[in-house]
Amino acid sequence: MSNVRRFSLIAALALAVAAAFAPGANAAWTGASWTPPATDSQFTGSSCVSSTFCIFSGYQSGGATRGLLYRLENTTYGATTPASSTAEFYGVSCTATTLCIAVGTDFTGATPGRAEKFNGSTWSNTSFAAAPSAVLTQPRGVSCPGTTTCVAAGRFQTASADTGLVETWNGTHWTATTLTRPSGTTALELNDVHCTTTTACTAVGWFESAQPRAPIAYRFNGSTWTTQTTATLSGSTGAELTGIACPTTTSCHAVGYQLDSLGVQTALAETWNGTTWSTRSVPTPTTGQDAQLNDISCFSATGCIAVGNYNQSDNFNVEKHVALWNGSAWSLQTDARPMSVTDAQLNGVSCPTSTTCRAVGTSIYDGTTVGTGPRPTIDVGT
Repeated sequence: MSNVRRFSLIAALALAVAAAFAPGANAAWTGASWTPPATDSQFTGSSCVSSTFCIFSGYQSGGATRGLLYRLENTTYGATTPASSTAEFYGVSCTATTLCIAVGTDFTGATPGRAEKFNGSTWSNTSFAAAPSAVLTQPRGVSCPGTTTCVAAGRFQTASADTGLVETWNGTHWTATTLTRPSGTTALELNDVHCTTTTACTAVGWFESAQPRAPIAYRFNGSTWTTQTTATLSGSTGAELTGIACPTTTSCHAVGYQLDSLGVQTALAETWNGTTWSTRSVPTPTTGQDAQLNDISCFSATGCIAVGNYNQSDNFNVEKHVALWNGSAWSLQTDARPMSVTDAQLNGVSCPTSTTCRAVGTSIYDGTTVGTGPRPTIDVGT
């Protein structure tokens, strides 16, 4: 999972956070002890197959390797080495401890998007396909519903426009799909994708035309991708979907942000019931404003965790935003910011069980603990 807005808060500083918690009505998060990278860095995607195995994807600055791929195994967090030293990784999906796919962009010459496969010990290139006439290909999210099937979604840029990207991996190679854009579309980007099965996938993002930016969803039925009519709140002057989770073949939850007529930003959550999309209200902390949700993961048909960020109303410090869906309503979760952290946000989340989730994101430290500037942290919630 990854999108430009998701990283816009402190992306220029390249930060990183990983979090783990037990999603309850009043789940609290505390810091864990681990050894973070020494360079400015951030995690952007998270995928866990169990409470003891996860892969976190991201990127860093100042190191010999641009990409950042970490593994949680049992209780130990450690770096793994990407096959490419020049790629940034945004999304990741694991189906087993010996099969993960991480996607992103390789910045060498005319190289297209990057997709690497993890076999339990090493990463290798899977030769991501080049989108037609693309000058930049950026897969942001990936979902692997089977051992030989993965779907990546993102954007590719031509000389004249940005458009949505969907590519499918069959266990051997990647194939690009041409999407039908809504009439009058001038720009379209996808931010995330989730496949419940090999014949049921949904990708979300945004598109623009003569109207304000609007959310968009594409649904795959095993043979074709078709657009779905998404929802926004009344008076919306712009909206975007950044994360998607589909716990069943006939239900999905998507999150993002929305602007009202005054330009005030609020978190956006939508639910698909197999037929139509409808909005759901997400509370903003009483001391917060400009909230957005960046990713979502569901541990059951009626249980999901969404993560993002908001600004403190009094000092505009950026705080982590965590919410729980219980099947009928969204409620806030507690994730305290350490005193040594000035700003923090969460970019991705994965919940392999109802009692364990791990979210990843960004933090800025003030120098009183691990140093000054962007440093990774891990939050554990119970």
